[in-house]
Parts: sequence; structure tokens; C-alpha cells
Amino acid sequence: MTVNDQLRIRMKGHLGGQLSRFREQVGLSPYGRLDDDWDEEFGQRELRSKEQGHVKLTLWRWADDDWMISLAYERDPLPLDEAEALRRNILDAAAAVGLTVTFQFPPQNLQ
Repeated sequence: MTVNDQLRIRMKGHLGGQLSRFREQVGLSPYGRLDDDWDEEFGQRELRSKEQGHVKLTLWRWADDDWMISLAYERDPLPLDEAEALRRNILDAAAAVGLTVTFQFPPQNLQ
């Protein structure tokens, strides 16, 4: 089944000791080890089960200070109001831990 991105937010900054705080604010399950250069996935949250048309939020690390969070779906995207609330929560969490947003898809509010 094809997976599509409904939302992507790229961020710059060192999470270090703030990783747990960021994951907690966004509701992500912990995953990955900061001291392992090979680890890329650092948290995820299932918003809809596979049986219902899988929707998942995932935090990725591209480099020590380069992060991306993506909202991906298999069948139907989240309703726009839910996706927009999630986007705002991610942006608030990023600001709270000192990350700078460098890219957003879609580039403006979802509504």
C-alpha cells in the first residue's frame, strides 16, 4: 500500500537533553539512541491502526542538529482540523526546546 505524507516539518538544533521533553509534548513513544550515529528514527505515535488505514507520526534525525517529523497515512489523511492542531503542537514543542523550523510541508496552515 502507498504511504503519503500529510505533514512534514524540518527543524535545526541540538535536542540532547531536550529529546524526552519534545517527545512527551508531541506524544511520541521513545525510540533510538542519540549516541548511535546509525539511529535515524527517534519516536513515533500511531494515530490510526493499520486496519483503519494507518496514520503515523514519526521523528527522524538526519544529522546531529537536523530533525524532521512526518505525518504519514496509507488510505485517508487525518481530518484537516486534527492535522492542523497536531502541526501547531509540533511547532510549539519545537520552540519550547529551542529548535528552529527550517521547512514545512504544506508550507502554510492546513486549513
